[in-house]
Amino acid sequence: MGRIAGFLAVPLGEKFRLLVAATLLVLARVAFALLPFAPFRHGLLVIARPVARVVPGSPSPAHVAWAVDTADRSIPGHRTCLMRSVTAETIHRLYDHDIVHRIGVAPACGEDSDDEPASETGSDHASLEADTPAGFEAHSWIEYDESVLLGHLEDLSRFEPLPPLNRREQP
Repeated sequence: MGRIAGFLAVPLGEKFRLLVAATLLVLARVAFALLPFAPFRHGLLVIARPVARVVPGSPSPAHVAWAVDTADRSIPGHRTCLMRSVTAETIHRLYDHDIVHRIGVAPACGEDSDDEPASETGSDHASLEADTPAGFEAHSWIEYDESVLLGHLEDLSRFEPLPPLNRREQP
């Protein structure tokens, strides 16, 4: 009953953001199994434009990140960093926040390596086979004002950032 009471206690705008975040996280989980990433992401961003006209409130970027993190912890199932960051990017677009969606890559930590895994869950980001025996890992995060807003890892610096997925491109 604590989660329900907590949900009922938050302002209407926060309820809306939590519900949108939860819906997008579930949608992302299903869509990532069925669709290529680029068309799915583009579709979400196109949908965000007309929805923006009816979205209540004007939350800070930190409040949007809070809504995505809270929704992710509150619904069953596992979602990757990419699912969370696409969800956050879409909601940030609703509020016209100037965020940067990043993906970075790093050599995978091999079983024979002394390196520590990138996160305690180990499956938060993608491990892909490459031409090297250890393969590589990828991680996705959201930046705002040159700070990591969503997807921070203690060892994030080991991921070499690729060019941003967005830099205020129009869907």
